[in-house]
Amino acid sequence: MRSILSTLPIFAFSIILLAFSACEQNVSDGAIYFTEEDLPQAIDLVGEKYNIPEIVNPRGLMIKDDFAVVFERKKEYDDKFHIIDLESGSYIGSKGIHGLGPGETTTITQIEDAGEEDKVWAYNPEVRKFSKYDLLDTNKLAEEEFRSPETEFFITYATWANDQTLLANLVDGWTKYLHLTTTGDTLSTFGDWKDMIRGKELPNGYKEEDLDANLVSTIFRGTLKGDPSKKYFVNAGKKADFIEIIDLVNKSSKIIYGPTQDFPEFKISYSVGYQMADFGRNSTTRYMDVYPGNESFYVLFNGKTYKEISEADNLNRIFEFDYDGNILNQYQLDYPLFGIAVDEESRAIYGVTIDREPNLVRFDY
Repeated sequence: MRSILSTLPIFAFSIILLAFSACEQNVSDGAIYFTEEDLPQAIDLVGEKYNIPEIVNPRGLMIKDDFAVVFERKKEYDDKFHIIDLESGSYIGSKGIHGLGPGETTTITQIEDAGEEDKVWAYNPEVRKFSKYDLLDTNKLAEEEFRSPETEFFITYATWANDQTLLANLVDGWTKYLHLTTTGDTLSTFGDWKDMIRGKELPNGYKEEDLDANLVSTIFRGTLKGDPSKKYFVNAGKKADFIEIIDLVNKSSKIIYGPTQDFPEFKISYSVGYQMADFGRNSTTRYMDVYPGNESFYVLFNGKTYKEISEADNLNRIFEFDYDGNILNQYQLDYPLFGIAVDEESRAIYGVTIDREPNLVRFDY
């Protein structure tokens, strides 16, 4: 008879194997799948809310050096974004003049760091314009701007990559991503929207051949951001429970599905001859935002309808993954958030709230 001691190494190995198989990889499609049961026990975070009266209706934020840059959802007003000193909590100033003239902008949906000292780039999807601002001067106008370059592809969103290049989402064909220069030269294209529906059980009896490329790209629309090195980019779905980890160097990607694997409910409608996805009134927002860090990335999960988004029940959670797709941590927040940014050195998560008195909030983790 084998002794109990002789079975211990096997038992220990089984425990380790179980721990690392919480996210299952589907051999047939190469994707990683996880459920609520696979998530680590939630770590409760208590937020410390700032009191900055200039912040009115924030959409998102970024961290640049010692500053939080908070941008607004409001459209027909100046002061498109605010600059806050994180150490003192003091308000530094605002930037952004409303308009279509030189240095002006109408709306901002993303602000990014392109590696220039004290400079940030804001993106306006309405006119596909990038605008550069100096955080330390008093000029509220952009000091430099350019429009998203004309290409043979239709670009809906672009984010900064390395060496004055952009990584863009595509919607007018089955190709997912375009890597291009700011002058419009194509560096590479990769990814296939068909992979997102291949072998999937679609709602309302739809078949793969029923769906056009622009419809599939709409269903899998997400928030796309790059890590500090601009090697990895993460695309987190707004309507579907998916996260795509993109290796720009190798032009490859890995997809994570979860915490639900159900295809989002939708009906096909048409606008100007193009297929559109009608998600209905009860559709939920899945991932609100993403922050790609140096060794891991953070996704802000919501899972509620837009009407419920600011309710105190079932508040946002943040899932942390490494770039191999392994789940590292789950954080439970005590404020409803619209966007996040992470200061990994200080181990602080910053967010903008979507409650009765929206503002900046900090969570130490």
